[in-house]
Amino acid sequence: MAETGTFNGVITKGVGGVYTVRFFHDGSYQYVSCAARGQFRLKGIKPAIGDKVTIMPSGDPDVPYVITDIKDRVSFIARPPVANLSIMLLTFSVTNPEPDLTLLDKMLLVCSLRDIKPVIIFTKSDLNEDDGSRLCSVYTKAGYEVLLSSHLKPLTKSDLKDIIGDGIAAFAGPSGVGKSTLCNSLLGYDLMETGEVSAKIKRGKHTTRHVELHEFFDGFICDTPGFTSLSLEDQGVDYRDVLYGYPEITSIAQGCRFDDCSHRKEDGCVVRNALAEGLLDEGRYERYKSFYTELYDNRNNYKHRRKQ
Repeated sequence: MAETGTFNGVITKGVGGVYTVRFFHDGSYQYVSCAARGQFRLKGIKPAIGDKVTIMPSGDPDVPYVITDIKDRVSFIARPPVANLSIMLLTFSVTNPEPDLTLLDKMLLVCSLRDIKPVIIFTKSDLNEDDGSRLCSVYTKAGYEVLLSSHLKPLTKSDLKDIIGDGIAAFAGPSGVGKSTLCNSLLGYDLMETGEVSAKIKRGKHTTRHVELHEFFDGFICDTPGFTSLSLEDQGVDYRDVLYGYPEITSIAQGCRFDDCSHRKEDGCVVRNALAEGLLDEGRYERYKSFYTELYDNRNNYKHRRKQ
């Protein structure tokens, strides 16, 4: 007798228009192949990894289920497309390759605007313990959760179990920093190909080519392809949003006597005074100014071009 009824599940993988959905049935989790109804394509909706969906039998033996509904997303990132992401494990190496703190700060800003909790992981800390401690101190003081991992003392499942809970967590960051190695270690088997840092360009080589959710206690983890750049403008970030990526500056700025202060060059600004007193990390502050200025200038240049 053919199975009937509908089931609620989550998309864990998608390749070529066929989606793998995990759902609970008959006392256990099952994984099935699903197609998406044509109504989604007509509405410009494309299912994504992490989407919570309703499925039902399709009658097609090759793709036995069909997605009939996609629930509202709590969060969404487009690069790579992952829905309902609750934790971003921002993974950067202490050295080899050198940490791109501009990229890290951009990702922290995007997380704050997408309502995604960022957790920073600095890998290869055994290669330069002083820099590892310094980076950990800078971002811990800024208000972020920071973890150190090394070949001698890698992160373990217990380090992340409570952090991830029943949510969806994604490793994100440049290539060559050890994301895939960490993911393989946490899952207990090799799912991702790992690579080395190019001696010529001092950057990692892409090893992860697709995104897939893997069970991790009550939640999921996934690896994502490495990248070396991120445009805040393409992410829809406005210059007035930049403070959201700098909680340590936001906290101090509440005492500023200028309502419209940009905290960049105004005399008497409480943020600039705090910087002069050594209460803020200079690198973080300079990146805040750089992001603000770039987005502010781009916005004004766009308005100027429209008037012409």
